[in-house]
Amino acid sequence: MRITPPMRFALAVVVFLLLAPAASAYEIAGRAWPEGDIRYYVEDSALKKPVKRGARVWNARNLGVRFVSSAAEHAKVYIRLGQENCGGAARVGYPGRRALSLVEINMDCGTGIATLTAVHEWGHVLGLGHERDTCARMNPTFGAGGTPGRCARRSLDYWLEHPLTKDDVRGARAIY
Repeated sequence: MRITPPMRFALAVVVFLLLAPAASAYEIAGRAWPEGDIRYYVEDSALKKPVKRGARVWNARNLGVRFVSSAAEHAKVYIRLGQENCGGAARVGYPGRRALSLVEINMDCGTGIATLTAVHEWGHVLGLGHERDTCARMNPTFGAGGTPGRCARRSLDYWLEHPLTKDDVRGARAIY
């Protein structure tokens, strides 16, 4: 069989695609915070533990910014109970010098799920959007056991031990 120039080209494209590094799947959707502390205030005492645990997860990644609990008058991020169906919501990225970032987290599914929701919402605060192509804490949905939508099903205990994926951390590092 004779290999023609178009066949050589097609073969080269296939080889290139097979050897090319995987593209980043994370989604950057907001502005980076200036270096230093991201001060937050938690309105509801029931949220303090899961929010603090979620902040520690991100702070352990040494991104150049860190979440620090503070009094309401010094906070740039205000966290309160809200949302439905074990969910949460947050403004994505740095809101600017004069604005405040609001985060809402639902506690109806327990502290473990609220912790994973807090980790997800902190990702939004950092500037990450929803990841729809690969397994990540930043997937827009998660199951009852805390498994993100595109991930292999694991127990809640597993996800509390491994709340972030490599994709989540790569995305945050790309911002900071």
